[in-house]
Amino acid sequence: MTRHCKIKTVLGAVLLTSSLALSSACAPVIHNHGYVFEDAPIEQLQRGQMTAEQVKQLLGTPTTSSVIENQTYYYIYIRTETHTYKKPEEVERRVLAVYFGDDGTLSDYGYYGLEEGNIVAFIDRFTPTSGKEMSFLQQIFGNLGRFDSGGGGAGGN
Repeated sequence: MTRHCKIKTVLGAVLLTSSLALSSACAPVIHNHGYVFEDAPIEQLQRGQMTAEQVKQLLGTPTTSSVIENQTYYYIYIRTETHTYKKPEEVERRVLAVYFGDDGTLSDYGYYGLEEGNIVAFIDRFTPTSGKEMSFLQQIFGNLGRFDSGGGGAGGN
């Protein structure tokens, strides 16, 4: 092999390695969080016949439950992808909500995806107080002339 061919081979190997490294750097990092969904157990849910304990035995412990009287179980799965130098993006969401009636039996269940999700926008609000707002200078000079120079205060005698 001539020296020229060796240089081409090494150069080709370097280019191939760098292109593989660059293509793998563009692959997203995938994070799976939460409940692993299987279709068979969900199909076994029986409205009006199953108790909360039977649902737990079938599906496992819920991700969370409603705060008021534990009448709803939520099984939640979220998949996020992180691309180089970008914040994580939620690409898939599954939520199984299992509702129980007043008698403690399964009354209904709903299956929700990312499309049905609501993004809650928190609004920064404040309650106005009575009185007037003072500027910075009014706050600094507002107390001038309000002090009693008479001897009635502590240490004034």
